[in-house]
Amino acid sequence: MVTIFFIIWTLGSVLLTLNVFKPLTNRRRSSVPAILLSYATGWLIGDLLPQWILLNTGILLLFSSLDIFSHPIGWTGLVLHLTGWCALILRLWVIFNSPPSLDKKMEQQLGNSWNNAESNFRPPKNIHEINWYSWLNPNIIFDDPRIEIIVDKEFHQENDLKLKLDIYRPRSSKKFLPAILQIHGGGWISGSKRQAALLMSHMAAQGWVCFSAVHRFSPEIVFPGHLIDIKRALNWIRKNAEKYGVDPEFVVVTGGSAGGHLASLMALTQNQPEFQPGFEKADTSIQGCVSLYGVYEFSEPFNNEKLYPAKAKLLEIVCGGTPKTKPDSFRKITPANWISSENPPFLLVQGDTDALISVNEAKNFFDGLKAQNSKNCAILNLPLVEHAFDIFPTLTAQCIVPIIERYLIMLHENFISSKGER
Repeated sequence: MVTIFFIIWTLGSVLLTLNVFKPLTNRRRSSVPAILLSYATGWLIGDLLPQWILLNTGILLLFSSLDIFSHPIGWTGLVLHLTGWCALILRLWVIFNSPPSLDKKMEQQLGNSWNNAESNFRPPKNIHEINWYSWLNPNIIFDDPRIEIIVDKEFHQENDLKLKLDIYRPRSSKKFLPAILQIHGGGWISGSKRQAALLMSHMAAQGWVCFSAVHRFSPEIVFPGHLIDIKRALNWIRKNAEKYGVDPEFVVVTGGSAGGHLASLMALTQNQPEFQPGFEKADTSIQGCVSLYGVYEFSEPFNNEKLYPAKAKLLEIVCGGTPKTKPDSFRKITPANWISSENPPFLLVQGDTDALISVNEAKNFFDGLKAQNSKNCAILNLPLVEHAFDIFPTLTAQCIVPIIERYLIMLHENFISSKGER
């Protein structure tokens, strides 16, 4: 019986390792639970590798105490496990060495504006610069003595509805600081304000004020309710700009997955009255957008050529129907339909082994932005990187997030420079 359990566990580990490099599910055929399982295991095992190795070492020791290594199958299994660990370590080594090439891609797309921008936080250049402690204990990022975190600040109340946000800000009392409005992911049906805490804590330590807002979830509401809630948060931020030391003229929006989609719409539907019921005259302009592994295609999952049943089922909940029954909702929810020559700058970031979102979604959306000659726009395709890579301060996040921070700083420096020229 011990041998059977050992074989099952070893084969399972091999499959989980392979899934990190190439998701084993197929978007055209796999069910929602299967796709989510593929994503979750690929993300957790790939990025939380130290914890995965420690867990498996403990299990190996347990099997060792049961005398599994007195049989050839035990040693064969051990070799397979060690080979899998080496492959996963090699993957992280590739990611660890990717920042210089990503920096070059940003320079090619943005030119001198990129070269002139500097962030206080940089990708680790050697193993000694890796923040191992935060990798093993993600909660440490909330204990930065340079920043203050204010949780559950209410920004909208209506009957029993209470929408809240968290605020990350420097402990210094400076005025007119640049601001970030962060939107969580979760498929429009769930999510947490604590997502992207690494980015927000880093930016707050560099003198930015960051707001992480929650919105109502489907099926309680359908689109555009989610977007309206986030615009309410932006309206509240500008109304309270003086209180929190924010420059109301400079607010950028960031988000991941469904939050990346909403961030894109926030940037593309500035001051659109139909998405601002009750506050139609409020300023909802955005000075830049960073969308990580965002969702950009909505009608395509229903088409035979790009069939994606799991995503189509989710979108039916979010939009309250299909493209045939709710054509107006699907038109409005699609970011590409709002692209114009007035777009603010965009940075799109997408992992090429994302189990949930095809890299082509970001590429097609970016092509639409460039067709309108949008300035200071860039796209990064990340090799061997999974969905939600930035949620925990893993090695992957430590290598990629500083590049995002530098882009945000570049946008603010360009904004300051343009004000001086007016």
